[in-house]
Amino acid sequence: MSFETLTLKSVRARPVVLELKRPVVARIATLTEWPLILIDLYTEEGVIGRSYLEPYIRKSMRYLIPALHDLGEMLKGRRLAPVEIYEAGRKSLHFVGYEGMSRIAVAGVDMAAWDALARAAGVPRAPAVFIARCRGCDHQIELDFAEL
Repeated sequence: MSFETLTLKSVRARPVVLELKRPVVARIATLTEWPLILIDLYTEEGVIGRSYLEPYIRKSMRYLIPALHDLGEMLKGRRLAPVEIYEAGRKSLHFVGYEGMSRIAVAGVDMAAWDALARAAGVPRAPAVFIARCRGCDHQIELDFAEL
């Protein structure tokens, strides 16, 4: 089974807050709601990759969602190659720092990119990522889904 070449068109991020029936009680806080950011990565070829982030704190979504949209704009028109997409996103953080919320945003786009490739190939995302990690991530690789 082969996969098609995809081109990143846009990224859409939407905030969702789930009200918990049973709160999560921790030493530092009691959480009665669970914020999520739903990420849709659209390709020119019509494949949509999806992922989500769980930022724990509702207010952090104010910073993560614009960062996700900025990453989408920066990566628009690029070939959807998750390793290259991740590296480009990570390198774009040079002035704001490689850790924290900015890195979380890059991870969200990375997961959506893997999902889009796996959907295009008709396989679950986990095997696609596993194969790539097994073969090394120092360079972009061609995934061979026929071996699954």
